Amino acid sequence: MARFSVAYASSEGRTRLVVDHLADALRAQGHQVTVDDVGTPNAAEAVALADAVVLAGSIHGGRLQPRLVRFASAHGVALSEHPSALMIVSMSAASSDATVRERQHEYLASFLAATPWRPDVVEFVAGALRPDTLGPLRRSQAARVARHVGVDPKGEVDFTDWGSVKRFAESLARWFPRVGVPIRAPGRQEPN
Repeated sequence: MARFSVAYASSEGRTRLVVDHLADALRAQGHQVTVDDVGTPNAAEAVALADAVVLAGSIHGGRLQPRLVRFASAHGVALSEHPSALMIVSMSAASSDATVRERQHEYLASFLAATPWRPDVVEFVAGALRPDTLGPLRRSQAARVARHVGVDPKGEVDFTDWGSVKRFAESLARWFPRVGVPIRAPGRQEPN
């Protein structure tokens, strides 16, 4: 059994819902999982004690939450000591439009430019459109994205592929093929 730390920033609760599903899928495979908001002292402690780490945040106004960026910057060394993943929740992940999908990589590049941490794996997860939870400016931005995705910008729509979240958890669990025997994450270089 491996110890996973899942630390997240959530603006309207969607990212928290996604990480809860991720944590449940990891637990179903026999792993121990802590889930902490990056704004709590528990998050840094859980990262330090973990065998693997997942940071998760959502895109708002073209960027990940500033508190997620601050956490990754402040704890970049500790994050880099473990196999790690970044999960980005964004409505653009639901789009089939190449231009909209390319924006995801711009969001990622902006995040990586602001922090020393380099995740081993990045997963983009489609979020949900919930205009009733947004103020006027963000509702206007969400409506623009909704039109790109091809849905009614006034209604609530769940774009999250829950099967994909489960498959992502299964791929993370493969970092630890035998109970209690951690291995290096895919693509991570062994120290000399």
